[in-house]
Amino acid sequence: MAEKRRKGIPPPRYDAAFKAGAVRIVTEQKRAAREVAPELGICVETLKKWLKEAGHAPDPSPSMGNPSRIRELEAENKALKKILAEKEETIDVLKKSVGIFSKP
Repeated sequence: MAEKRRKGIPPPRYDAAFKAGAVRIVTEQKRAAREVAPELGICVETLKKWLKEAGHAPDPSPSMGNPSRIRELEAENKALKKILAEKEETIDVLKKSVGIFSKP
């Protein structure tokens, strides 16, 4: 939004084809509304409104994401925590061994 609107000047009107095209870009290309809106020269809130009117969720939050993707990320997180615990245990063993070998 490069310029602020002056009082008394109505916002621009967009035809149905432009609105449909903007909605199609977001939905078919799976791009975020906040990314597409500046490219089209429109307000993000306007694009989100068009998405809502078209029956699409504008920008789903991560908590509303794909359940299989969430399970995948949880499994990856669990695996990474396990690896981290193993690395920390190895570091502790090495610290103890350095202490043993450095005593006179």
